[in-house]
Amino acid sequence: MSVRSSVALLLTAIAAVSTPSVRAADLIPHSSRPAWIEALAPGEWQELPNTKIRSVLPSPPQQGDPRSIVLAWSGGTVDPVKGRLLVWGGGHSDYWGNELYALDVGTKKMKRITEPSPHTPESNCHSALADGTPTSRHTYGGMAYLTHAKRLFQANGSLVPCGYQEPATWTYDFPQKKWRLMIPDFALNGFGTMAVYDEATKQVFVKDNADFYAYTLASNKYRKLNTAEQFVDYHLSAAIDSKRRKFVMIGNGVQVIDLATNKMTTMATSGAPGFVSSQQSPGIAYDPVADRIVAWHGGSKVYALNMDTGAWTQVATNAGPGVPAPAQGTFGRWGYVPQYGVFALVNDIDQNAWIFKLH
Repeated sequence: MSVRSSVALLLTAIAAVSTPSVRAADLIPHSSRPAWIEALAPGEWQELPNTKIRSVLPSPPQQGDPRSIVLAWSGGTVDPVKGRLLVWGGGHSDYWGNELYALDVGTKKMKRITEPSPHTPESNCHSALADGTPTSRHTYGGMAYLTHAKRLFQANGSLVPCGYQEPATWTYDFPQKKWRLMIPDFALNGFGTMAVYDEATKQVFVKDNADFYAYTLASNKYRKLNTAEQFVDYHLSAAIDSKRRKFVMIGNGVQVIDLATNKMTTMATSGAPGFVSSQQSPGIAYDPVADRIVAWHGGSKVYALNMDTGAWTQVATNAGPGVPAPAQGTFGRWGYVPQYGVFALVNDIDQNAWIFKLH
């Protein structure tokens, strides 16, 4: 059976499953999506021309290598309000600029949406610059988008230029166009933090190497959820299965935290690609319409996990990026954009962005 036929059978099965937990906002009528997205077949990749981050870098250039905006353990997150993938990174001795970038999926454009702030020696290894904006840092998987508040959330990281761990939590307030230092001194355990926003509770679930927390913007507090340390490797990525209320992590197998009990277990799966256990922070996102955990880690192949059966299925039908993912990780630079029913990918500042349509 061809890959295309396999994908067609998978999508037929998806259509037959009732998913009452899917929000109305996830079920966007096809007529509201751009024609070029509607024209894509299920399982199809499309490259977005002229979307390299290098084309919108600040001038003059910032100190360091701008490739590290992506390559230096840097992540991203989807802004579902405006249908875009946000990218932020740098840090340690790699790149000193703290500007934000956004791939606007609907218009197929890459934009620089904030300007870099001046860095002074006094700011070295400190959370904030003199103008009150955050210093550059490796962002790992610590980014999330707080839909109800229209804010970007970032926890943890590796600060420029020394690589010290960031103890602070920041948000970027999009309506006010302002960075806000929320908590200056809540240190998480280890560097590879995973943060995922939960639409149902309006919290960010945050997993560090040992503990599991919920962050609430209204109270500006973290609440520890598990009663015993539950250690994970720091080379993982996470998504929330909103139907089953599971916090799903891949990179060292499939590890799952039940959001009802906050207990972690390891899930047995079949047909898993090698990157599921490679400890390289692969890209992972949940598609609530297809009811699949969907993952990418280089090349054209995309894998979907059925959380009921534990089966992984390769779902891409055409040639995609054709390049490897950074060994440091993809983190949230692979994300599901609900307005358009596609996944967006930013893999390198010198490569165009891509989108992938599962259904």
